[in-house]
Amino acid sequence: MSTAAVSSSSIFQELQSFFQSRQADTKQLSTALKAGDLNGAQQAYTSLAALGESGPSANSEPFGNASRTQAFNALGEALQAGDLARAQSDFATLTAGKTTTASTTPPAVVNLTSTQPNSAAASGGASSIYQQLRAYQQQRQADVAQLGKDLKAGDLQAAQQDFNTLTLLGQSGPNKNGQAFQQANRSQAFQAIGQALQSGDLTGAQSAFASLESTLTERIPSTSPTESASGNALSVSA
Repeated sequence: MSTAAVSSSSIFQELQSFFQSRQADTKQLSTALKAGDLNGAQQAYTSLAALGESGPSANSEPFGNASRTQAFNALGEALQAGDLARAQSDFATLTAGKTTTASTTPPAVVNLTSTQPNSAAASGGASSIYQQLRAYQQQRQADVAQLGKDLKAGDLQAAQQDFNTLTLLGQSGPNKNGQAFQQANRSQAFQAIGQALQSGDLTGAQSAFASLESTLTERIPSTSPTESASGNALSVSA
């Protein structure tokens, strides 16, 4: 079963690269704002905006959290207007993660003078990390369904192949442990399936699959994967 929909490089590594780049660009933006360097701040803002386009957020923004996105857009408006004091205030709100004051008008589209995007943004390719996460979860869902089908049919050889496919998928997926499932009870059930298949125990494999299936209430997300409180990791249904 093909896993071509998922990038050959680890999505987890790409997520790490994204957050490291965002942290560096945010720091550069902070330095420029503190120095009163509007041009430098605009360049750092543009780099962050470009980074967001290939990042993990469904809104194609560098910050998936709604209040932080609002603050980021307000910051862009202030920079575009050349209002340093307001930009500094909006940046403080952005980094504090506080909700900005409600506005009667939606955030304007910011069109700052573009600079060359940083290397991390440029290397993101046409497919965003968010799209890769969706592709991973869709592929995993299909592979799990195939495993269940083959186990139900009593086809141990095909089930073993399905298990191997899922194992390989996990190695290029978003989970830090390099496994198809991050959640402990799912991971344990999945490993139990593998052990049963290795020993030729069809009944045991079917029982372990039933345990795994009972935990799989996930849905492919229609919104951005949730940022953790630290802003340096994602909580992905796994």
